[in-house]
Amino acid sequence: MQASRTIAKNTALLTFGVLAGRVLGVFIFKKMSPILGEEGVGIWGTATNLVAILLVMSNFGLGTLLTREITRRRGMTLPLFLSTMKVRWAMGAVGYLFLFAFVELKGYDAVKTAAFLVTGLAIFIESTAMACDAVLQAHEKVQHQTTGQVVSAVAYFAMAFWALDAGHGLMGVVWSNAISRLIRLLVMAPLMFATTGPWQWHDPDDDRPVPTPRHMLKLGFPLFLATTFGIVYNMVDTVMLNAMKGDAVSGIYFLGHRALDILLIVPGLFGTAVFPALARYAERSGDDARRLGERSLRFMMVAMLPLTVFVMFIAEPIIFFFSDGQAGFNDSIRVLMIVVWGLPLQAASIIYSRLLITANRERVFVQIGFVSMLVNVVLNVVLIPRTSYYGASAATIIAMLTSYLMHHHYLARTPLRPPVLKALLGPVASLAAAWATTVLVLAAAVPAWHVSWRYLPVHEGWLAFLTATLLTTAGYGAALFAFRVFGAGDLRLLAEMRRRPPAA
Repeated sequence: MQASRTIAKNTALLTFGVLAGRVLGVFIFKKMSPILGEEGVGIWGTATNLVAILLVMSNFGLGTLLTREITRRRGMTLPLFLSTMKVRWAMGAVGYLFLFAFVELKGYDAVKTAAFLVTGLAIFIESTAMACDAVLQAHEKVQHQTTGQVVSAVAYFAMAFWALDAGHGLMGVVWSNAISRLIRLLVMAPLMFATTGPWQWHDPDDDRPVPTPRHMLKLGFPLFLATTFGIVYNMVDTVMLNAMKGDAVSGIYFLGHRALDILLIVPGLFGTAVFPALARYAERSGDDARRLGERSLRFMMVAMLPLTVFVMFIAEPIIFFFSDGQAGFNDSIRVLMIVVWGLPLQAASIIYSRLLITANRERVFVQIGFVSMLVNVVLNVVLIPRTSYYGASAATIIAMLTSYLMHHHYLARTPLRPPVLKALLGPVASLAAAWATTVLVLAAAVPAWHVSWRYLPVHEGWLAFLTATLLTTAGYGAALFAFRVFGAGDLRLLAEMRRRPPAA
């Protein structure tokens, strides 16, 4: 019971820290988008995504592995931490040299060059902070990680708003982001050294060899490949679009894609929450784990499908919210309407990935990441010159579909394969029935609202919008029970997951 409570507490703390940063980040993005315009957003988005790729590469897959190794050998926290940092700093130096060469070869102007190079400081700052995260998690001191995240998020919010109001524009936001990352590190590092350890060079109770950078390189290499392929697959599109079409085009795409990035935190958190239960059930019975996997997938689709359709219908208000209605971002609406369909695909892949880990098949992530990355890069090379950001949007969906199908393929080879049709068809049928009912009722009762199969009344006032939304929501809930997509057994399982499992 104590372990379950610890997991729940740690998950809640980490979720709070992540959400604090994401929520405040939404308001920063809304503030900066109309001020920077398409070109400024394009520069910021491209620099952010390129540095994110280099950061993941510099981490060398040693995040979770560092936590695992310190958990097993707490007396060797210091050599494990330092060996990891030597690997990360060496990789970071290579990454920063690549970034410097990249901006020099591209011949960017002074402002754009500075934006990339200052953003690139995150390669060193954040890789160090993330190593501190791993140490704190190993010692179950995640409250200090959350403290660093919240303080950093508040500092970024305050500095970015001040910089934008003071007229510092793009570089004001870039420097605010870099300084806030440094603040996170300066808050966490002292707390880490004070509350974890022991910080010693040798453990008298451990006669195994002292961990070296070579050992950490060997340990992290498989995950380095998987995480590198994964981050390139997720973020290379904006970089390629900027290189082929320029800042303004990449800015339009980045704004439309940003909403998807924000929404993906929902299935990510659900996957994090359900994984301990999956692992627990797998120890008891493969059938129990498969049953929970099916329900998890079904619950995910029950939530993600209506959210996807809803966001597609309100794409215009979302983009206008971020851009203050600037006409230059109008094409971001169609970008969002396309890429949002990646939400249910990615959500399903997250559940599949947790099931694959539970089945000890995590090595397949290298193949999945590589093929998905290759599909995305090739499609972007082919489609961007012809169809610009619409081609990049289509490439994103096709790559996500590829990832989903590969997850499904590998999971089908394990005993934990869930019945997919049951999990997918029920939510689809329920949503279709609910929306059809709403359209038929409102089209007949209030024709002035112009409700149709392809239109939710977003321009006819709050009464029309809320009526259609609430009627569909109520109909969807009723259809879920009528079609037996959700029932009493699901409620009992959720209650059972809260209790301590019986001893094996």
